[in-house]
This record gives sequence, structure tokens and C-alpha cells, in this order.
Amino acid sequence: MNRVRLLDLGAFAGYFVLAAYLGRQAVVEGSGLALVWPAAGVAAAWLAVTGWRRWVVVDSLGVLVLTWGVYVATGTSAGIAIALAIAMVVQALVFGLLVSRWCPAWWGFGAEPPPGVQRLRELGVLLAAAFASAVVSALVGPVAVIVLVADADWSVLVSWVIRNSIGIVAIFPLSLLARNAARASSPGRNPAPFGPHRGSTVEFVALVVGSLTVGWLIFWVNDSLPIPFLLLATSVWAGTRFSPWVADVHALLIAAGVVVSTVLDEGPFAAISDPVSEVLAVQAYVGLAVVLTLALSVGRRESVALVQRIAASERTAIEQAATMRTILDTMADGVSVVDDAGEIVLRNPAADRLVGEVRRTEAGELDLAAYDMRHPDGTAVTAEDSPVTRALAGELVDPIDVVLRNAVAPDGRMVQLTARPIPDSDPPLVVIVFHDVTADRRERDELASFAGVVAHDLLNPLTVVEGWSETLLETAQAGVVVPPEKQVVQLERIRRAAQRMQNLISDLLAYTTARDLRITPVRVDLAAMALDVARSRVEASRVSDQPPPVITVDPALPDVLAEPVLLRQVIDNLVGNAVKYVAPGVCPEIEVRGRLVDGDDGPLVLVEVVDNGIGIPAGQHTRVFDTFHREHREGYRGTGLGLSIVKRIVERHGGTASARDNGAGGGTTMTVTFPAADVG
Repeated sequence: MNRVRLLDLGAFAGYFVLAAYLGRQAVVEGSGLALVWPAAGVAAAWLAVTGWRRWVVVDSLGVLVLTWGVYVATGTSAGIAIALAIAMVVQALVFGLLVSRWCPAWWGFGAEPPPGVQRLRELGVLLAAAFASAVVSALVGPVAVIVLVADADWSVLVSWVIRNSIGIVAIFPLSLLARNAARASSPGRNPAPFGPHRGSTVEFVALVVGSLTVGWLIFWVNDSLPIPFLLLATSVWAGTRFSPWVADVHALLIAAGVVVSTVLDEGPFAAISDPVSEVLAVQAYVGLAVVLTLALSVGRRESVALVQRIAASERTAIEQAATMRTILDTMADGVSVVDDAGEIVLRNPAADRLVGEVRRTEAGELDLAAYDMRHPDGTAVTAEDSPVTRALAGELVDPIDVVLRNAVAPDGRMVQLTARPIPDSDPPLVVIVFHDVTADRRERDELASFAGVVAHDLLNPLTVVEGWSETLLETAQAGVVVPPEKQVVQLERIRRAAQRMQNLISDLLAYTTARDLRITPVRVDLAAMALDVARSRVEASRVSDQPPPVITVDPALPDVLAEPVLLRQVIDNLVGNAVKYVAPGVCPEIEVRGRLVDGDDGPLVLVEVVDNGIGIPAGQHTRVFDTFHREHREGYRGTGLGLSIVKRIVERHGGTASARDNGAGGGTTMTVTFPAADVG
């Protein structure tokens, strides 16, 4: 047994003796009946601490001995005293048995007591357990009194049940509150009252003064008037406006005041001539006051907590709605919620941007025809097969592609639609999500075209390689001697076909690099790079026994900010095309020049590569930058990727690429722009 347990045992023993003694002093002369028995509540609270652990035997013996001692000390015979003591222990144990089943937190809580009665259901459990335990104990104590005392009657039984029930109801909740505040590691906090539930300090003082005044007037001044019900108004006041602490203590003090007045033969109850009737009337009044105050207090606490939970849920809902609204407003996808009448319940800005403003018919219904919604094959989307109609019918509309053509998308926009009915919505609602897939579908189509061109351009040289390889293999297997000069021709054709495949693969890799390589712009000496590219092209022409081109590089070319590898690729492609696309027998003459120009985001370097080549046919100056576009196929090798690589690299640097004719002199000027290194 530790120090805390000893303190508990001593404290409860002292409280119990005091409560039992006060109960014995509340006996009405001529009846032999006590008006109240607070010891019943103290006994229940005492045993509730340890519950059904081994200390219950010690605690029960303590209740038994102390009850017997108080009864004997106050003039009760030993036989009746032991019967009443046993009845007290039975009541506490039956109360514990019921409470441990109906409200386990109240029994055996040890160092973590609950914060009193918090819900009306719990008050109902307390009343039922107190009454049932009092009835069971009455079959032990009061029955023994009726048997042993000649003039005792049924009133002993009724009085016992009422007073012991009220003793538990009045004392047990207050003991839980006190123990929770003193011992719990996290004492229970009452919900913060507000509005009509909130009592101020001034109002508390008014309650105390008002209760004392009304009680004094009823029980001491006009004690002949049967108006004790007026005092119950203060119980309503305390229960509806103040904390459980104030309400419980107020009920206890009201009960004590009524009992003391009656014992001193004051108040309206003292005017009752029959002592037994007087006792029962006082007990009924005290019980009504206690139960009324507790019911109002617990109801107040529960309603305040409920309102606060609703307010917290409302705040959470508002915050979630604001969060959802922010998410919807920042989404790139359009979202609309439509009811069964065609009304737009919710719509985010992206929906306006993708679909356009809401269109309605003269009847006020949603006008689907105004959006010119079509399937990818060109057929119109009718009202019957629209995603909205299908979703309102309960169908889950998986993503489908439709083409919209209206004021916001006059050229047409490919949109992927998903529609879902919102479960349990009243009226029925559907949510539609719009996802712009125009660029994705265009890229998909371009990729399919790209793959087809690549397959075609690889298939031709592969066919050449395969055909001539089979010819060489068959002649070798047949033992036919092929003249060396003929073998050279055949092998040369195989080599050229392999070279074409190698060039195509190299250009494809360069195209991918131009698209995916991470750009880290640095200052680049454009003049030095252009000179190096020119020297490389001159050397390559000499190695291939071609007339060396005449390439002039402006030494005053401004420096640029660019990725060096990609910049060299642009200059080399432009100069290489200028060297390649000249008329037969013409020596290529190329000039690389540049100057600073103003751009939208700062100064740019405009680079021009001027040649004397065969030029570009009219109307093709933009198309030459398309992927796999080749304007001159006869007599000029190429994959059609060079200028598309140039355009992609330039645009990734924030510049532009263009082509124009040189006029009467012939040739073409290719122009690209890059950010200038010198901003000032």
C-alpha cells in the first residue's frame, strides 16, 4: 500500500463518516427517517476509484465498519446497524456492477478519473444505477428494520430508496469533477460557453444572492405559504447558465438548505403534520431539485459541445471549400458541375478558357449545339449522346476526345472529356472535366508521321544493301567470277546506302539532342566559332576533291549567350546547306554576318548566312523548317532534318529562324537570332 493509496483511504473514510453523521442528524422527529443520506454517494465514489481490483474488499469492509459505527454512535441498535451497514455495502457494489457495464469509464479509473457526467445518456445511466442499487439494498437494510422494529412500515422502504438514490445522484458527479481536477494528468475541460449559455461573474454573484434571498423568503419569512417551487427557478438558472461545477454545488447547497430548514422546523414542509409525509415530501423536493439542475447542466454542456463541433465542422468546411476553390481556380483543366436542369452549379476559370462562356437556348437550357462539339471523325455530338446527358443517366463516361469550335477556339480545339455523376446528390449533379489535348494529339500525329518517314527513309537504303548483298552472295555461291571493276560498283552502291542510313541516324540523334539537351547558356565568341566551322567545311571539300567554298566571316560578330554545342550545330547546318545547295559547277560563296537588334526580352544578335545557291521556291520559305521537308530531292542528298534542327535549337534559346531570297543576285539568306551576351 503506497502513500497515495493511504491518503485516498483516509480521505474517503473521513468524508464518509462526516456524510453519514450529517445524514443521521437529518432525522425528522417522530418519523425515525433521515431526510438525506449523502454517505451513499461517498461510498459509491470511494469504491469507484479501485473498481473490482483487490482493494475492493478493503474498501467494502471500510464502508461496512464505518457505517455500523456511525449508526451505533448515533443511537441505533447493533443488530439494525449491522443490517443497514450491509445494505450500504450492497448498494455500492450493485451500483458498481451496473455502472461498470453501462459506463465503464466511471468504475476502476484509478489515477485518471473522468470529468463528471458529460452527456444526457450518462445522466440516465447514473439515475438508473442509483435507483436500482437503492432498491436492491432496500431489500436488505429496510426489510431488516421492518422485521426487527414493531412499528416500522413500508415508508422505511420508500424513504430509503429515495434518499439513497438522491445521495448518489448528488454526490457522485461532484466527486468525479473534484477528483478529475485534482488527480487527472489532463483534466477535462468544459466546452467554452457562448451566447445564451454563458454566465458572467456578475451573473454568478446574482445567482448566489438570488438563491439566498428566495430561500430565505420561502423557508424563513413566509414559511406558511406552499411556494417552495419558486426556489427551483434558481436551479434552472444555475443549470442553464453555468458550468457543471457551479450547477452541482448549487444543487447540493439547495438540498442542504431545504434539509436544514426542515430539521429546524422552518419552511413550508415543516407545516406538514404527518412526519412520514413530511420526510417523503422533502425527499421528493430535494430529488427534483438535484435531478433538474443536473439535467439542465448536462444538457447545456452537451448542447454547447454539439454547437461547437458544428461550428468547427463549418469552419473546416469553409476552409476546405476555400482550398478546393483555390485548387480549381489554379487548375489547367476545366471543371464544371451541372445539375439535371442544365444549370451550371460550379465552374472554374479554366473551363471558361477552354470551352467559352455558358450558352443557353431561349428556354434557358444549356445549349450544347452552340459549342459545335464534334467527334474526331467530324460527326456532331448530339444532346442525347453528350457526356452530360449520359452522366445524368448514371453512366460513368470515360475520357473521350471531342473537337470544340467556337469563339474561344475558332480554329478548333481537341478536348478530352470525362463525366461522372456525383453520388447521392439532390438534385442530381454531374462533374465534367475538360483537358486540352490539342497539342498532345498534334504531337501524336506528328510522331506517327515522323515514324513513317523514318521507316521509309531507312527502308530504301536497306533494300539497296539487301539487294546487292544477295547478288554478291549468289554469284559467290555459284562460283561465278565477277570482274573486279563490277564488284567495286556493287560494293560502292552498298557503301553509299549504308552512308545514307548513317547520315539519317546521325540527324535523328541531333534532332533528339536539339529537343532534349538541357540548355545552360554561356558567353560564346560567335566570330571564332563561325571561323572554325568555315575552316572545317573548306577542309572537308578539299578532302572530297570538291571546289573549296569561299566563306567570309564578319570579324565583328557580337558574342551571344547560348549552349556552345547546340550553337555550333546551328552554324554548321546553315553553312553546310549553303555549301551543298549550289548549281553544278558553281563555287559556293558564303557570307556569315551579324548585328545587334532589339528583342522583346532584351537585345538579340541577328545572324545571317548569305549564299549564292539555287534558292528556295516561292511559298516554301517557311516549310523548309518542317521536319523531313526536302524541297530539292534530285541531285542533293539530305534527310530533311537539318533546318528543323536549326529551328528547334533557336526557339529553345528564345530566338527565331527564317529564310528569304537575295533578290536578283540569286541565293538565299538564312536568319537566326540568339540572346546577346552584352546587354548594355
